Parts: sequence; C-alpha cells; structure tokens
Amino acid sequence: MCFSATASFSVAAILLPAAGYTVSMAWRTDPKWIPIAVYPIIFSIQQAIEGMLWIGITSGDQPLIDMASRGFLFFSQFFWLAWVPISIRAVEEEQLRRRLLFGLSGAAVLFGLSMILPLFFFPDWLSVELAKHSLRYKMVLIYDGFVSRPVVLGVYACFIVSALFLSSDQRIRTFGKLITLSLLITYFFFAYAFISVWCFFAAVVSVYIIAILMLEHRRQSAVAQWRAN
Repeated sequence: MCFSATASFSVAAILLPAAGYTVSMAWRTDPKWIPIAVYPIIFSIQQAIEGMLWIGITSGDQPLIDMASRGFLFFSQFFWLAWVPISIRAVEEEQLRRRLLFGLSGAAVLFGLSMILPLFFFPDWLSVELAKHSLRYKMVLIYDGFVSRPVVLGVYACFIVSALFLSSDQRIRTFGKLITLSLLITYFFFAYAFISVWCFFAAVVSVYIIAILMLEHRRQSAVAQWRAN
C-alpha cells in the first residue's frame, strides 16, 4: 500500500486468504480461470514488496530501496501490462476478441519492457521519495523529450483497461469498470503518487475476482445439471 509499511503488509496479509480461495475455486471450476484467479496473490506479493520499500526508506537502507522499488515496478510497469490481456484471453471464447487480445498482449509486453528494462541498466534513472505520506516513484523514461508523461500514462492505462473491456464476459467488464473508477480516483486525487496509489486500489478491487469465480462456478454447475437431466 502507499501510506506505511504496516498498511502495506496488512493489505498483503488480507489478500492471501482471498487468493487461496480464488485459486482453489478456479481449479475446481475450470483451470483456464487460474490466470485471473491469481490476481489477488500477485497483488499480495506486490504490496509486501512495497512494505519492504517502506522499511528501506525509514531505515536508510539503500540496497533494500533499490531492490524493493524495482521489484514493485516490475509488477506495476511490466507484469500487469502483459498478464491482464493474457489472462483475459485464456477465458475468452470469441475468436476475434482472442486475436485482438493476443495482439494487445504483444504490444503491452514491448511497452512494459521499454519502461522497466532501463531501470536495471541505469540505476540513477529511478528514485523514490515521500509525497504526502505516500511513495512517489520518479523514473526516467526513454520517451522523455519526445512524448509527454500524461500521454505515456494514458497508453499505460489503456493497455490494462482495454483488455478488460475487450472481454465478452459481462462480469469481467464490470471488473474493468471498477478498475477504471479506481484509476480516475487516483488520477484526480492522488496524481502525485499515481503508481503506488493505483496499485493499492487495484489490489482492493481484485477481491471482486471472488464474485466472478463464484458466479462462474454456479453457471457451470447449472449447465452440468441441465445436461445431466
């Protein structure tokens, strides 16, 4: 989370039971849902890493700051960009949408790599500072001087949100609406620490995955019962 080590570790701990439930539910219902079911556990790991970053900042441990900040950004700037379209494609049945999601995932991977890889080769391209009791990740991007930061942010958000709205499943599109709402709230009220705060809100919203999988389990059970009769 974005406000303290305690808050980050608390959110990480709360998400673990949800993660266990979603993964087990997906396994019993249909394994193709597992890539979506792991959202809470990945967010749990990400929030735990940010908790370690808080510890590094308060103790002045620069090696820990360097490791934890890059670990957090690996998820926010690369993993989610790639994983969201891939996971949505795994449960998508319409071929056109599957092809679009495949193309989107490829473009998202390249975009994510363009942001995260330089941070490992050029240590001074990343710094973390406190801003209004939150963490602000200050990154140098290869797009600086060519593309404005709001445009880069818009492209980043579009990759994630568009993947959710490309789904033909209304439940996933509802999840997309919640993610979009969290994005807007973050942009208008917490823009000074956008990455950290949006990841926190998205982690909270990921609990909705439980409802999606419960509904899918009921749907498949009803279909199986209908076929049996």
